Amino acid sequence: MMWLQLEVETTQDYVDQLSIFFEEVGAVSVSISASSSEPIFDECNNDENAFWDKTKITVLLSAACNIDNLIAQLDKFANGKAIQDCRIESLEDKDWIDEFKSKYQPMIFLEKICISPSWCAPLKSKIPTIIVDPGLAFGTGAHPTTSLCIEWFCMNNIENKIVIDYGCGSGILSMVAAKLGARKVYAVDNDETALEIAQENIKNNKLGKIVSTVDTENLSIPKADILVANILLNPLMKLYGEFSRLTKKNSHIILSGVLNEQAEKCLATYRDNFNMDKPVLKKSWVSLHGVRL
Repeated sequence: MMWLQLEVETTQDYVDQLSIFFEEVGAVSVSISASSSEPIFDECNNDENAFWDKTKITVLLSAACNIDNLIAQLDKFANGKAIQDCRIESLEDKDWIDEFKSKYQPMIFLEKICISPSWCAPLKSKIPTIIVDPGLAFGTGAHPTTSLCIEWFCMNNIENKIVIDYGCGSGILSMVAAKLGARKVYAVDNDETALEIAQENIKNNKLGKIVSTVDTENLSIPKADILVANILLNPLMKLYGEFSRLTKKNSHIILSGVLNEQAEKCLATYRDNFNMDKPVLKKSWVSLHGVRL
């Protein structure tokens, strides 16, 4: 069976309307992403959904679809204002599961830790390995914001330390800390789904004795020797007081999820209670390290 893949570039004003339209005309799948590889998004300042200014919608359609009629409807959508660019290509039928798996291979960080999907063969070396399958969980170590935190763990002694992973997501940083010798790790998040995914990953990696998942509501845990937070600028700014409460003198803090141009704003806030180092840059992202005063 042949398939058609349609890619349209639009603005955030039309993302919801177009997604509903494609579902109504029988799309097999509809996915949304930035139209550029650049990290051009920022956090929402309210509770409403927000997308990139330039957004790409990728639609998988049956080859039996009347594509000419579909394009004609798109041309009329919002009086022709919704679509900035449109591309169509034919796709051969294939094993989509194998195609998906082929895109993910083990990642080794500074020869200290490996993160691998479950379908890959074990490494021949003795590097500690964490098994995490991409998909439901955000956070497999591939994104620069995550790898910056992992590399900090690899370059510093965290043995016998108490670590708080605030905004743990899939639990990847919590598990890295545990594998590298942390005495106790608290994987903290306010999202129930994230905590469930983290719990499953922790269980699969047999790290339940070291890593505990904790909801942010009524948070009562020991002060950390190391606190890591791989989230975004706005929540990092809002959590300054909470992170100060959760750390003690000489505790380390690692903040990630910050774009290079946002770094100084974040540093200016945290310098009141932390001796902050210069940002560490990877692509357009930075990690910020500091020591509690």
